Order: sequence, then structure tokens, then C-alpha cells
Amino acid sequence: MYNKYLLGTDIGTQGTKTVLVNPDGKIISSAFSEYDVIKPKPSWAEQWPDVWVKATFDTIRDTLEKSKVKPSDIAGIALSGLYGGSGIPVDKDMEPIRPCLIWMDRRATDEVQWVKKNVDKDKIFEITGNYVDSYYGFTKMMWIKNNEPDNWKKIS
Repeated sequence: MYNKYLLGTDIGTQGTKTVLVNPDGKIISSAFSEYDVIKPKPSWAEQWPDVWVKATFDTIRDTLEKSKVKPSDIAGIALSGLYGGSGIPVDKDMEPIRPCLIWMDRRATDEVQWVKKNVDKDKIFEITGNYVDSYYGFTKMMWIKNNEPDNWKKIS
């Protein structure tokens, strides 16, 4: 028998969903795991990466258990995830040192203004493929550097 199923997992802002489909695209089974966005102040939005990891493993396991499909019968896996964050700031042991600033975090307003005044917008686009906005990770990384120097020193 050939591998005939596809598994897809979307790591989203409010939860992670995994879906198992057959070659015709029919959903065989699915699972969802919800989690919260940490909002310590207005326009701030953070998440610890361990909630994404746990939700990903949990939804894949639950989807496969419900379907009774053997992992060896899965032909392919697709993952998608939220974008626009600061990445996962980790220490020398690859342990997260703070929650991630996710796409909807808009705290880096001073950093955006600094970049707009000091860096050519076409050069930013050439390097990043984006223009300047607090949505994108580089301004969030600048915010961590400017506002959390102790954490910035720990980042490897």
C-alpha cells in the first residue's frame, strides 16, 4: 500500500489546528488546541514558544489517534505558522529568555521612527523585502535591544 494521506498543521495566533486529508482532500480527522495571547499593555502581544510546540505535538497526536491512520501511511506534512514576530530570543542553551513578540505586537513605534529617519527605505526593502513597520521582526528585535538590555545580552 502506498502512502496516501497528507497532514497539515497551522500554528496560529489563538491556537494550533492539525488536519489529516485523503488524496481527494476529504478531511479524515482534525484537532485544535487553543492558547492565549499575553497582552501586558495596550498594543503589546506576546507568546511563549512552548505553547506552540505543545499544541503542535498534541494536535498531531490527537488527529492521528482519532483517524487510526498509521504514521507510515502519511505521504507529506505541511506546517504554517504566525509571522511577523521577533523570532524566538534564546540563550546559549537554546532556551527562550522571554516571550516572543508576535505579529500583532505594535510596541516598537520609537524604533520604527528611528529607522525611517536613519535608514534609506529602499535599502531596508532590498535587505528585508519589506518596508518599515512594527509588524516586522527587525523593529521588534530593536525594541528588545533598546528596552531590555539584560535580555538582549543573553540572546545567542
